Amino acid sequence: MGFKVQLNVFITCGEKVEEKKIKLQDKLLDWYKVHHRKLPFRESHDPYKIWISEIMLQQTQMDIVLPYYERFLAAFPTVFDLAKATEEQVLKLWAGLGYYSRARNLHKCARALVDEYEGKFPEEYQKALKLPGIGPYTAGAVLSIAYNKRIPAVDGNVLRVYSRLFNSHADIGEAKNKKAIEKIIQELIPENARDFNQALMELGALICLPKNPQCEICPLTTTCKAKELSIQNDLPVKRKRIKNKKIPVAVGIIRKSDSIMITKASTALLNGLWGFPIAEGETEDAAKAKLLSCLKNILGHEPSKLKIIGNSKHVFTHKTWQMTLYEINLPETLKEEIMYQYEKDKSADLKEEIEWVTRNNLSKYPMATAFKKLLKVF
Repeated sequence: MGFKVQLNVFITCGEKVEEKKIKLQDKLLDWYKVHHRKLPFRESHDPYKIWISEIMLQQTQMDIVLPYYERFLAAFPTVFDLAKATEEQVLKLWAGLGYYSRARNLHKCARALVDEYEGKFPEEYQKALKLPGIGPYTAGAVLSIAYNKRIPAVDGNVLRVYSRLFNSHADIGEAKNKKAIEKIIQELIPENARDFNQALMELGALICLPKNPQCEICPLTTTCKAKELSIQNDLPVKRKRIKNKKIPVAVGIIRKSDSIMITKASTALLNGLWGFPIAEGETEDAAKAKLLSCLKNILGHEPSKLKIIGNSKHVFTHKTWQMTLYEINLPETLKEEIMYQYEKDKSADLKEEIEWVTRNNLSKYPMATAFKKLLKVF
C-alpha cells in the first residue's frame, strides 16, 4: 500500500477520515492514561530529564537504564552541572551502558545548551537538530513531551506499531521510508501530542511486541489491518542485519608488584575510556604479534615472556571480541624507565595515556564493560 493512500484505511462504513482518526486517538490516549508505566522521567515535563532519558534509552533496555539514569541525575541534577563536568566524569558514570559516543555527545550538547541557549532546550525543531547527538527522533521526543509540540517521535516501537496498524510492507530500515512514516504519524497527532507520542511508544514496548504481540488486549486491535489479515507476526519488514563478526583480540595485563598498567584508549570505539593495551587481528597469533608491537612502543622493548592467564569475550553491535589475556611482569626499575620515556616521547608516536594503578584504585577510572569483565579473570 502506498504511503499517500495509507490514511484511507480509516475510510470504512461511511465514516470520515477525521472521525476515524479521533477514535484512534481517543482509544490510544485512554489506554495510556490507565496502563502506562510510572517512570521517573515522566514525573515532570522537564526537558533536561526527558533528554537524558531518551539518550540513555537509545538501543538500551529500560531496566538497564533506570539505575544509570538515577545515578546520573544525582550527579548532574541540571544541565549546568553536566556542562561543568569533565568528559572523564561523564564517562565514568556512563561506563557499562555502551555506545559511548552518546555520552560524549551528551556532554557536548550540555555545553552547547549553556553557551547558546542559557541552559534551556530550544523549542524549535530545526534548532534542536543542530545540537550534538540530537537526531529527528530525540528532537521529536523532547519537544513533544516537554513542550507538547505536534512533532512525531518515531522509534523502533512506533515503526512496528505503524507497520502493523497500516499493513505497511515498506522496509523500516530505509531512511526514505522512515521519513514517509514520520509524515503520516504527524497527521495522526492530536493536540495532546505529549501523551499521544508516548502512548505509541508504550504500546510498542508493552503490547505490540516484536514477537507474539498481545493483540487480545490491544486498544487498537479492531483498527489494525495486520491483525485483520492475521499477518501481525510478519511485520514490520526489516532489512537483514549485518552479521556480527568474531574478532581475535590480544590483551596485555602488565604488572609490577601490586600495580597494573592501564591505558586511555584513542580508538573511535572506546575513545576516552581506560583499559588495557589491546590489539585486534585476523587470527589469535596475528593479534598477539600486534600486541607485542604495541607493547614495544610503550615499554621500549618487546617483552620476552607473555603468559596466557585467561580468556573472555564481549559482544558489540557489529562485532564480538574474543579476548586472550597475556600477563607481563616487569621489574620496578623498568616501570620507572617507562614513565620517563613516556613523558619524554608522548608528543611523538605514543597515542595513549598510561597510568600505574592498584587493583583497588581501578574503580576511579571510567572503564568500558569489555575491560571490567577482565577483572574477574585475573
